[in-house]
Amino acid sequence: MRMTKKHPYTLLFVEDEKKIRSAYVRLLGNYFTKVVSAENGEEAFELYREERPDIIIADILMPKVDGLELIEKIRRSDYDTRVILMTAHSDKERLLKATELNISKYLIKPVKKRVLLESIELTVKQLEKIKGYVVSFSESCSYNLRSHSLLCSGVDIGLTKNESFFLSIIASDPDRFFSVEEISNLFFTRFNKDLSLNAIKALIKRLRKKVPCDFLENRFGYGYRLLRTHLENPHRR
Repeated sequence: MRMTKKHPYTLLFVEDEKKIRSAYVRLLGNYFTKVVSAENGEEAFELYREERPDIIIADILMPKVDGLELIEKIRRSDYDTRVILMTAHSDKERLLKATELNISKYLIKPVKKRVLLESIELTVKQLEKIKGYVVSFSESCSYNLRSHSLLCSGVDIGLTKNESFFLSIIASDPDRFFSVEEISNLFFTRFNKDLSLNAIKALIKRLRKKVPCDFLENRFGYGYRLLRTHLENPHRR
Protein backbone atom coordinates (compact mmCIF):
# COMPACT_ATOMS: atom_id res chain seq x y z
CA MET A 1 0.00 0.00 0.00
CA ARG A 2 1.30 3.45 -0.92
CA MET A 3 0.16 6.71 0.65
CA THR A 4 1.11 9.71 -1.46
CA LYS A 5 -0.11 12.48 0.85
CA LYS A 6 0.50 13.16 4.52
CA HIS A 7 -2.61 12.88 6.63
CA PRO A 8 -3.33 16.23 8.34
CA TYR A 9 -3.51 14.67 11.81
CA THR A 10 -1.41 14.32 14.95
CA LEU A 11 -0.32 10.80 15.90
CA LEU A 12 1.01 9.70 19.28
CA PHE A 13 3.30 6.64 19.25
CA VAL A 14 4.00 4.89 22.56
CA GLU A 15 6.78 2.31 22.93
CA ASP A 16 9.27 1.71 25.75
CA GLU A 17 12.15 0.46 23.58
CA LYS A 18 14.05 3.48 22.27
CA LYS A 19 15.33 1.99 18.98
CA ILE A 20 11.91 0.66 18.02
CA ARG A 21 10.27 3.96 19.00
CA SER A 22 12.72 6.00 16.91
CA ALA A 23 12.28 3.75 13.86
CA TYR A 24 8.48 4.01 14.01
CA VAL A 25 8.54 7.78 14.51
CA ARG A 26 10.67 8.15 11.34
CA LEU A 27 8.34 5.87 9.39
CA LEU A 28 5.11 7.47 10.62
CA GLY A 29 6.51 10.94 9.91
CA ASN A 30 6.14 10.10 6.22
CA TYR A 31 2.37 9.76 6.62
CA PHE A 32 1.29 12.33 9.23
CA THR A 33 1.89 16.06 9.58
CA LYS A 34 2.81 15.65 13.26
CA VAL A 35 4.13 12.62 15.17
CA VAL A 36 4.92 12.72 18.90
CA SER A 37 6.22 9.85 21.01
CA ALA A 38 6.37 8.62 24.59
CA GLU A 39 8.24 5.77 26.30
CA ASN A 40 5.55 4.73 28.78
CA GLY A 41 1.86 5.12 29.48
CA GLU A 42 2.31 7.78 32.13
CA GLU A 43 4.29 10.04 29.80
CA ALA A 44 1.88 9.23 26.98
CA PHE A 45 -1.12 10.41 29.00
CA GLU A 46 0.57 13.74 29.71
CA LEU A 47 1.35 14.12 25.99
CA TYR A 48 -2.23 13.16 25.14
CA ARG A 49 -3.53 15.99 27.32
CA GLU A 50 -1.10 18.47 25.75
CA GLU A 51 -1.36 17.44 22.09
CA ARG A 52 -4.85 15.92 21.83
CA PRO A 53 -3.70 13.49 19.11
CA ASP A 54 -6.16 12.19 16.54
CA ILE A 55 -4.63 8.68 16.53
CA ILE A 56 -2.67 6.72 19.14
CA ILE A 57 -0.48 3.69 18.42
CA ALA A 58 0.67 2.06 21.64
CA ASP A 59 2.36 -1.08 22.87
CA ILE A 60 0.39 -2.90 25.56
CA LEU A 61 3.28 -4.05 27.76
CA MET A 62 4.95 -0.93 29.14
CA PRO A 63 6.29 0.22 32.51
CA LYS A 64 4.34 2.46 34.93
CA VAL A 65 1.06 2.50 32.96
CA ASP A 66 0.48 -0.14 30.29
CA GLY A 67 -1.28 0.43 26.97
CA LEU A 68 -4.68 -0.83 28.10
CA GLU A 69 -4.61 1.30 31.26
CA LEU A 70 -3.63 4.31 29.16
CA ILE A 71 -6.55 3.91 26.77
CA GLU A 72 -8.93 3.14 29.62
CA LYS A 73 -8.03 6.51 31.20
CA ILE A 74 -8.50 8.29 27.86
CA ARG A 75 -11.85 6.63 27.19
CA ARG A 76 -13.32 8.10 30.38
CA SER A 77 -13.72 11.39 28.52
CA ASP A 78 -12.77 10.73 24.90
CA TYR A 79 -14.41 8.11 22.71
CA ASP A 80 -13.36 9.58 19.35
CA THR A 81 -9.54 9.31 19.30
CA ARG A 82 -8.62 6.27 17.19
CA VAL A 83 -6.35 3.65 18.75
CA ILE A 84 -4.10 0.88 17.41
CA LEU A 85 -2.65 -1.45 20.06
CA MET A 86 0.39 -3.66 19.50
CA THR A 87 1.65 -6.57 21.58
CA ALA A 88 4.12 -9.42 21.29
CA HIS A 89 1.55 -11.90 22.60
CA SER A 90 -1.91 -13.01 21.57
CA ASP A 91 -3.90 -12.75 24.79
CA LYS A 92 -7.66 -13.40 24.63
CA GLU A 93 -8.31 -11.52 27.87
CA ARG A 94 -6.44 -8.45 26.64
CA LEU A 95 -8.12 -8.70 23.24
CA LEU A 96 -11.55 -8.72 24.91
CA LYS A 97 -10.58 -5.69 27.00
CA ALA A 98 -9.33 -3.90 23.89
CA THR A 99 -12.67 -4.54 22.16
CA GLU A 100 -14.50 -2.98 25.10
CA LEU A 101 -12.31 0.14 24.77
CA ASN A 102 -13.28 0.71 21.13
CA ILE A 103 -9.88 -0.12 19.67
CA SER A 104 -9.57 0.19 15.89
CA LYS A 105 -6.93 -2.56 15.48
CA TYR A 106 -5.05 -5.04 17.65
CA LEU A 107 -1.73 -6.04 16.04
CA ILE A 108 0.62 -8.88 17.00
CA LYS A 109 4.35 -8.12 16.82
CA PRO A 110 6.36 -8.22 14.69
CA VAL A 111 4.11 -6.04 12.58
CA LYS A 112 4.69 -5.97 8.82
CA LYS A 113 4.79 -2.52 7.24
CA ARG A 114 1.91 -3.38 4.89
CA VAL A 115 -0.29 -4.45 7.81
CA LEU A 116 0.57 -1.29 9.74
CA LEU A 117 -0.25 1.00 6.80
CA GLU A 118 -3.53 -0.81 6.16
CA SER A 119 -4.42 -0.37 9.83
CA ILE A 120 -3.55 3.33 9.64
CA GLU A 121 -5.76 3.81 6.60
CA LEU A 122 -8.62 2.12 8.45
CA THR A 123 -8.24 4.38 11.48
CA VAL A 124 -8.01 7.50 9.28
CA LYS A 125 -11.27 6.57 7.54
CA GLN A 126 -12.96 6.02 10.91
CA LEU A 127 -11.62 9.34 12.17
CA GLU A 128 -12.83 11.29 9.15
CA LYS A 129 -16.32 9.84 9.42
CA ILE A 130 -16.46 10.70 13.13
CA LYS A 131 -15.31 14.27 12.53
CA GLY A 132 -17.60 14.74 9.54
CA TYR A 133 -14.80 15.58 7.14
CA VAL A 134 -15.94 13.08 4.52
CA VAL A 135 -19.08 13.61 2.43
CA SER A 136 -20.21 10.59 0.42
CA PHE A 137 -22.37 11.21 -2.61
CA SER A 138 -22.57 7.71 -4.07
CA GLU A 139 -21.67 4.20 -3.01
CA SER A 140 -18.21 4.65 -4.54
CA CYS A 141 -17.36 8.38 -4.35
CA SER A 142 -16.59 10.68 -1.44
CA TYR A 143 -15.03 14.11 -0.96
CA ASN A 144 -12.79 15.00 1.99
CA LEU A 145 -13.37 18.58 3.11
CA ARG A 146 -10.11 18.65 5.05
CA SER A 147 -7.64 17.19 2.56
CA HIS A 148 -9.68 18.39 -0.48
CA SER A 149 -9.37 14.99 -2.12
CA LEU A 150 -11.95 13.13 -4.17
CA LEU A 151 -11.96 9.33 -3.97
CA CYS A 152 -13.96 7.13 -6.32
CA SER A 153 -13.69 3.35 -5.94
CA GLY A 154 -10.50 3.87 -3.95
CA VAL A 155 -8.87 5.98 -6.69
CA ASP A 156 -7.77 9.55 -5.95
CA ILE A 157 -9.29 11.72 -8.69
CA GLY A 158 -6.93 14.57 -9.53
CA LEU A 159 -8.60 17.98 -9.16
CA THR A 160 -7.58 21.46 -10.16
CA LYS A 161 -7.67 24.25 -7.57
CA ASN A 162 -10.97 25.57 -8.95
CA GLU A 163 -12.56 22.11 -9.16
CA SER A 164 -11.56 21.33 -5.59
CA PHE A 165 -12.92 24.64 -4.31
CA PHE A 166 -16.22 24.14 -6.16
CA LEU A 167 -16.63 20.69 -4.56
CA SER A 168 -15.72 22.17 -1.16
CA ILE A 169 -18.54 24.69 -1.58
CA ILE A 170 -21.29 22.24 -2.44
CA ALA A 171 -20.04 19.55 -0.04
CA SER A 172 -19.97 22.02 2.87
CA ASP A 173 -23.79 21.86 3.02
CA PRO A 174 -24.96 18.93 0.87
CA ASP A 175 -28.69 19.60 1.30
CA ARG A 176 -28.49 23.22 0.17
CA PHE A 177 -28.63 24.76 -3.30
CA PHE A 178 -25.87 27.28 -4.10
CA SER A 179 -26.75 29.91 -6.70
CA VAL A 180 -24.36 30.82 -9.49
CA GLU A 181 -24.03 34.30 -8.00
CA GLU A 182 -23.17 32.87 -4.58
CA ILE A 183 -20.59 30.49 -6.06
CA SER A 184 -19.04 33.34 -8.03
CA ASN A 185 -18.89 35.53 -4.88
CA LEU A 186 -17.21 32.74 -2.92
CA PHE A 187 -14.59 32.33 -5.65
CA PHE A 188 -14.00 36.09 -5.61
CA THR A 189 -13.60 36.09 -1.82
CA ARG A 190 -11.15 33.18 -1.95
CA PHE A 191 -9.16 33.94 -5.12
CA ASN A 192 -10.02 37.59 -5.83
CA LYS A 193 -11.43 36.77 -9.25
CA ASP A 194 -14.91 36.55 -10.75
CA LEU A 195 -16.26 33.44 -12.41
CA SER A 196 -18.88 34.03 -15.09
CA LEU A 197 -21.85 31.71 -15.60
CA ASN A 198 -20.08 30.23 -18.63
CA ALA A 199 -16.87 29.69 -16.64
CA ILE A 200 -18.80 27.88 -13.88
CA LYS A 201 -20.59 25.72 -16.45
CA ALA A 202 -17.25 24.85 -18.09
CA LEU A 203 -15.80 23.92 -14.69
CA ILE A 204 -18.80 21.68 -13.95
CA LYS A 205 -18.54 20.06 -17.39
CA ARG A 206 -14.90 19.14 -16.69
CA LEU A 207 -15.85 17.73 -13.29
CA ARG A 208 -18.63 15.61 -14.78
CA LYS A 209 -16.07 14.00 -17.08
CA LYS A 210 -13.80 13.17 -14.13
CA VAL A 211 -16.40 11.89 -11.68
CA PRO A 212 -17.78 8.45 -12.68
CA CYS A 213 -21.27 9.08 -11.27
CA ASP A 214 -24.01 11.68 -11.37
CA PHE A 215 -23.02 13.92 -8.47
CA LEU A 216 -24.63 17.31 -9.13
CA GLU A 217 -28.23 18.50 -9.15
CA ASN A 218 -29.13 21.69 -11.02
CA ARG A 219 -32.51 23.24 -10.30
CA PHE A 220 -33.67 26.28 -12.27
CA GLY A 221 -33.94 29.35 -10.06
CA TYR A 222 -32.11 27.65 -7.16
CA GLY A 223 -28.66 26.68 -8.40
CA TYR A 224 -26.50 23.63 -7.71
CA ARG A 225 -26.28 21.12 -4.90
CA LEU A 226 -24.63 17.77 -4.28
CA LEU A 227 -26.67 14.84 -5.57
CA ARG A 228 -26.19 11.94 -3.16
CA THR A 229 -27.47 8.87 -4.97
CA HIS A 230 -27.89 5.30 -3.69
CA LEU A 231 -27.41 6.45 -0.10
CA GLU A 232 -29.78 6.26 2.82
CA ASN A 233 -31.30 9.61 3.74
CA PRO A 234 -28.83 11.02 6.32
CA HIS A 235 -31.73 12.52 8.32
CA ARG A 236 -33.66 9.28 8.56
CA ARG A 237 -33.69 7.73 12.00
